[in-house]
Amino acid sequence: MDTPKGFESKYHFCLILWEHKPVKSSELVTLCKEQLGWKPTTTYTVIKRLYERGVLKNEKTVVTSLVRTLI
Repeated sequence: MDTPKGFESKYHFCLILWEHKPVKSSELVTLCKEQLGWKPTTTYTVIKRLYERGVLKNEKTVVTSLVRTLI
């Protein structure tokens, strides 16, 4: 069974976040553009959705993971 694309992209996002946490959202946008080819709106949407799911927190534009890295 193949990994669903949505999960895979969020996983790669989390790898970037784990490597640089805590990180300003604007810097995260730059990193996601460089490493994933995402537009800024895509990164901000993923930040919002993962925040709503309790995976990360975003306080005063600083993003921090609330889950531990798997590696």
